[in-house]
Amino acid sequence: MKKLTIILLSFFATTLMAQNPDVTAYSQNIALADAQSVRFDIPRQIASYPLISETYEIPAYSLYQKYWDTTHLRSTILEIPFSNDRLMLMLVQDANNPFVMPCQFEKIRTAYGETKNGGFHPGIDLKTEPQTLVKSCFDGVVRMANSYGDYGVTVVVRHYNGLETVYAHLDKVCVKPNQIVKAGQVIGQTGTTGNTKECILHFETRFLNEYFDPELVIDFEEEDVLQNNMALMSRDFIILPINEVGSWKPSAPKPSAAAPSIKPEVAQQPKQEAKTEPKQEIKTPVQESTADLDAMSPENSGTPTPQPQAQPKPQPQPESTEAVYHTVAAGENLYRISVKYNTTVDKILKLNNLKNADKIIEGQKIRVR
Repeated sequence: MKKLTIILLSFFATTLMAQNPDVTAYSQNIALADAQSVRFDIPRQIASYPLISETYEIPAYSLYQKYWDTTHLRSTILEIPFSNDRLMLMLVQDANNPFVMPCQFEKIRTAYGETKNGGFHPGIDLKTEPQTLVKSCFDGVVRMANSYGDYGVTVVVRHYNGLETVYAHLDKVCVKPNQIVKAGQVIGQTGTTGNTKECILHFETRFLNEYFDPELVIDFEEEDVLQNNMALMSRDFIILPINEVGSWKPSAPKPSAAAPSIKPEVAQQPKQEAKTEPKQEIKTPVQESTADLDAMSPENSGTPTPQPQAQPKPQPQPESTEAVYHTVAAGENLYRISVKYNTTVDKILKLNNLKNADKIIEGQKIRVR
């Protein structure tokens, strides 16, 4: 067994350098600008990984509206198909799709939800020993295996019911995008890449790109699924606009999402997908190129440009001082309310003379502006 473990670990890629930003609710968007591809040194004898080659092999491809982005964790917003505000998912289907814990861990270091400093943690951190093997929780296909900003080395697996699981802060990985994996198959090992100084696995559960509490899926004490038929409601999700990161603005166009190439390579750069007919080759995403504005400048055209007439300077409009109030609904917290009204938890606390963000109740009327 020890010899087998050493052989498996010898297949992993070189450890990546740690980075500084925190894992916050906006991490998935900040990382859009930081995504890098992980290069793999795969020995010839195991280079023939089972890979998808047709779109019908992509799990929940139609449900995701043909979204299959092998470069980014989240680059589009999809509508979650609730029925009477409920979404039912079956997790385990007999022996065809068993469940396996993502790794052996010592304890939960950070739970899902609001943090003490007023931030938000979109997953669960499991404290592990260095180089603990990380496994896919269910059968599925690897959608992404990248170094991804503050997430560090990250693997995303999409499962056949549409659920996606995210494994971050990995030291090394032994899978690549478009690879078919089984529940319990080793996909990497824990490490300290991204913003962490201790060895942890940052684990997320997502559906249609939006995260929700992993403890709605897994009982981490019993190390098993909480229940086979899982019901999710709209209040279980916090849906953020793409690239909404305070004052941070993207310098490049929003990437498009597309299906993978028949011969996928992790190092491919994003590109824009051309429209394809069914059962044709699967294309990889590329980003749109920017126009050459210099060629259109007055200096290059040789034609003098008329100078615009001076316009009177507009007077600044006074800000509205009208107060805005919100009635707390069931399951809401100050973080969700602050996102809805484009404000912050601290501002809401000050407006209402509150000291504790947890001391709000359903039906309570609070001022948000």
